[in-house]
Amino acid sequence: MTDILAYATRRSLRAGERLGIRVSAPGLDSFRAQVVRLHAPEVGGGPHMPEFRADPKDCAANGAYPARVQPLRPGSFLEVPDWRAKGAFTLTLRIYPTLMAGGTRALVSTLAPDDGSGVALLVDPDGQLRLRLGGPDGAADWATGLRLTAERWQAVALAVDPAAGRAEAAVLRLPSQRMEAFPAARAAAALPAAPVPGTGALRIGAAQLADRGARWAFNGRIERPRWIEGARDATAAAALAPDTAAPWPVAGDWDFSRGIDTEQVQDSSGQGRHGRLHQMPARGVAGSLWDTTQIDWRACPAHYGAIHFHDDDLIDAGWQDDFVVQTGADWPSGAYAVHLTGAGGASFWVPFFLRPRHGVTAATAFLVPTCTYSAYANLRVRVTGQWNELIHGRLTVLDRTDLMMLRYPQIGLSTYDAHSDGSVVLYSGLDRPVTNFRPEGRIYKFCQDLLILAWADRAGHAVDVLTDEDLHAEGPATLAGYRTLITASHPEYWTTPMLDALDGWLRAGGRMMYLGGNGFFWRTAYHPARPGVVEVRRIGMEQIWAAGAGETVFSTVPEPGGTWAHAGRAPDLVAGVGFITQGFDACSHYRKRPDAADPRAAFVFEGVPEAVIGDFGALMGGAAGYEIDRSSEPAGAPAHALVLASSEGHSNLYDLMVGSVVDVLPVADPDAPEPLRADIVFFETPGGGAVFSVGSIAWCGSLSWNGYDNNVARITDNVLRRFSDPAPFAMPDG
Repeated sequence: MTDILAYATRRSLRAGERLGIRVSAPGLDSFRAQVVRLHAPEVGGGPHMPEFRADPKDCAANGAYPARVQPLRPGSFLEVPDWRAKGAFTLTLRIYPTLMAGGTRALVSTLAPDDGSGVALLVDPDGQLRLRLGGPDGAADWATGLRLTAERWQAVALAVDPAAGRAEAAVLRLPSQRMEAFPAARAAAALPAAPVPGTGALRIGAAQLADRGARWAFNGRIERPRWIEGARDATAAAALAPDTAAPWPVAGDWDFSRGIDTEQVQDSSGQGRHGRLHQMPARGVAGSLWDTTQIDWRACPAHYGAIHFHDDDLIDAGWQDDFVVQTGADWPSGAYAVHLTGAGGASFWVPFFLRPRHGVTAATAFLVPTCTYSAYANLRVRVTGQWNELIHGRLTVLDRTDLMMLRYPQIGLSTYDAHSDGSVVLYSGLDRPVTNFRPEGRIYKFCQDLLILAWADRAGHAVDVLTDEDLHAEGPATLAGYRTLITASHPEYWTTPMLDALDGWLRAGGRMMYLGGNGFFWRTAYHPARPGVVEVRRIGMEQIWAAGAGETVFSTVPEPGGTWAHAGRAPDLVAGVGFITQGFDACSHYRKRPDAADPRAAFVFEGVPEAVIGDFGALMGGAAGYEIDRSSEPAGAPAHALVLASSEGHSNLYDLMVGSVVDVLPVADPDAPEPLRADIVFFETPGGGAVFSVGSIAWCGSLSWNGYDNNVARITDNVLRRFSDPAPFAMPDG
């Protein structure tokens, strides 16, 4: 089997800047690279889809390269470098194991990967606490006979006295809201070997591999680990509360309730033995002291003094560049990619987006939803979820890239997946190989967005390409100089700086064409120090992906998670529509509403006399579907917004994902539109701008139908031509 896995060091850059490409090619001796500009996706779909266009670019990076394998190192941990503690010691910490099966797990380790020196406190697959000792004659184990309980908080202590040749361990079950007994257990034994101090780092949550990866990665929460000098009474050490100072000298004391919004862990002992987290285990999660009186870690950090480690955490592959792409200063703004190919049909795409070298080159900008791409990166549940066939109404079809994702589970998860222990994934990013970020295969996400760019190119509209990561980092300045902003097919995830910038630009006279569905929905956080890494904490809807109880505040920025609607900023406020439901079996069409005859919207329907819009399309047969939005004045749509058309006749699979049972109850008024519908909406803004929204992901799949000669393409063209006209829109009277 030959494969290529790769990623870029950036997603967005300006013409003339450089981009590192990082590659791992199992089974190959060499591979080839070709830089292309993407104009249309390779998705098949018959005569009504645009032909695939990936124009080669003359670039020094093109050519053959020797292949190598760069390792994937999943598993999160805390590392304290240059650990040198010697002599008798006592380890104490509180733990909440979530998955012990599947192999040995390390709680604390100083084992050096080269010579095996050091000690480690381990948990075996049966939950038994073990001590591993690195000695002159090799490693030796002490099986304590003490067993831990999954999904319960318990305090653990281990005291080791090499001079006396003795070790003692204790486990205390901690009180909880469960009506259970709290037995304490203690064990002691002669040491099978005298430990040799480790020569490397101290790790919490994993031991160290020779390549610095995680060995025996722990699944579960750890709270207030301490390395106490001297062999103390293990039971007394285990009884130490995490918010209480140790009564003995300590060599290291790591209070995880401090610096929750960082990847640094401070040593409270005064010894300066600070640590750094690797692969982003979850912070801002409830610890053993959490009593439900607070649901925001900022209000009571002591209740959130735990870190949740996982054996499959991977936020940064940490690879080295194989080559660098020097983009041309004269390359136009657009969507680009490096196409990597090798023997045996190996292929991988690494997309990136080029902004104009200086300022603005077109009146219209297309906003690429890299924030959403990050949240969905390596969406495994689409393949493995038991409910997947239910919501699609058909058997799941796997393509080559799906199979690659299953072959390489180490590439990490999306925020829609669950960790191996069943806990929700909070962080995701693009600094790793991502299989579902490509211009080929299934017509979804990036491929759909390329359909919009293909339409603009065919219709003769000049468009600059920006990313929402640019919008997040630069704010309103990103949109300065643009008259019209076209959103992507599914701009679902938005940070506060992104939404603030868009709102301010619209109020100042900007014009937005929202050509998608389920947009502006989830409040999201970008990691302040890791470009491309997002944090998502869901509440309210989508309970299968909801954050844990009391854990809905981001750890990377001081804001709550959840939907923007729950934060008082429903999508309707900027788009005039908001998400209502989704269905993946069939798409429908729109029918004009009375507002379509309003003179304010006459430009929208020039050359479109028909009442039915979009009863065709490459995405399951229609322009209205996949994920759809309807207009709601109570939710925030402006009172003067015109609902120009609404979809109808959706299947009952669209009933499955609504947020309220009210939306699937029979409608009392027979003339009222169906509650589960997509709305096409237009409204003017006070600054002379306007908004046009289609409320459907599937809209883009109808643009190219019949060689772009159809009412969906005509309406889209009408709107962009009027939006490109500098004449201001006037707010209606009243």
